[in-house]
Amino acid sequence: MNDFSADELRAELERCDATMAIAMRRAGQGSDPVFERRLDAHARSLRAMLDADGAAVTMDTIDAAKRVMSAADPAAPLLMLAMARENLAAVIRRSQRMRNAA
Repeated sequence: MNDFSADELRAELERCDATMAIAMRRAGQGSDPVFERRLDAHARSLRAMLDADGAAVTMDTIDAAKRVMSAADPAAPLLMLAMARENLAAVIRRSQRMRNAA
């Protein structure tokens, strides 16, 4: 596990979650390269902070956010993004508990 505190991990989750909320509001409006770079920056940060499983969940969540924005009918992608966000939050909470216990 990498050398990041539980507080740093929580702060990055909060920033990422705020970005995901924006992606949900932009559902179906098309991709935006600047916003996609913002999503990719969150992916890089979280991948560095989490183990391999957490990194995979992170990428699933980022991909879901990108699909939501470009979907012609965003209903199903919005549901998938909501589930991915919950899964990512659970992975990060588990990682925080492990870091606090160490």
